[in-house]
Amino acid sequence: MALVLHGITLSDSNHPSTATAGAVPADRASGAYTPSQAQIAQLPITTLVPFRDLCAVVSERRAFVLDEPNPQAIAEHRAVVDSVFRHATVLPAPVGVIFRAADVLKRWMELHYVSLTDAIEFVDDRAVARVHILRADGRPDEVEAGSDLAAAATEALRALRRRAVASVPLRLESVTGLALSAAFLIKRDLWKEFQGGVAEQRDAHNRLRFDVTGPWAPYDFVRMQFGG
Repeated sequence: MALVLHGITLSDSNHPSTATAGAVPADRASGAYTPSQAQIAQLPITTLVPFRDLCAVVSERRAFVLDEPNPQAIAEHRAVVDSVFRHATVLPAPVGVIFRAADVLKRWMELHYVSLTDAIEFVDDRAVARVHILRADGRPDEVEAGSDLAAAATEALRALRRRAVASVPLRLESVTGLALSAAFLIKRDLWKEFQGGVAEQRDAHNRLRFDVTGPWAPYDFVRMQFGG
């Protein structure tokens, strides 16, 4: 039986017995796919594959076949990761990673054990906010374009970075190449303080619109290595 990898977590965490999509947050700013209740009921039941103090969160699959990710598969994967994230620290895997068997997965975990444990330590007790900056006025084709918008967004995102552990750009303005959206890794107990920082930037840039989503699992801050 092949195993689809959803994420890596710690073996001593308080995990639910199964991971489902029960209360999956939707990324309202991106219009991401959200499963219906009927689709939620059909989500895969997950199990844990332990290695030392780590556990891989997996679901079983009959065939060892790589498929192109589709909106439903992405939403199902995110539902599993977010279910674990509500209970424990988790490193999200890319969508569609599949291992032929548990022993192959354990060898991969052994090979990358140090990197995985370091990554878990880095994101532990931290969550992600995604901030999307748009022009509040003007024509629809102008809300994400313009050097003035890019300059103001850069100033606002730079101020927000001071309130975060780390940040990565998500979307760039087409002409200047400056960031209009970014993901911020934030200590959980400083989440309200970060939201206060966003409010300050709204007041300072009243011609901009700030769309904030989260808290998210650290999708934007994890890069797993796979290959032959």
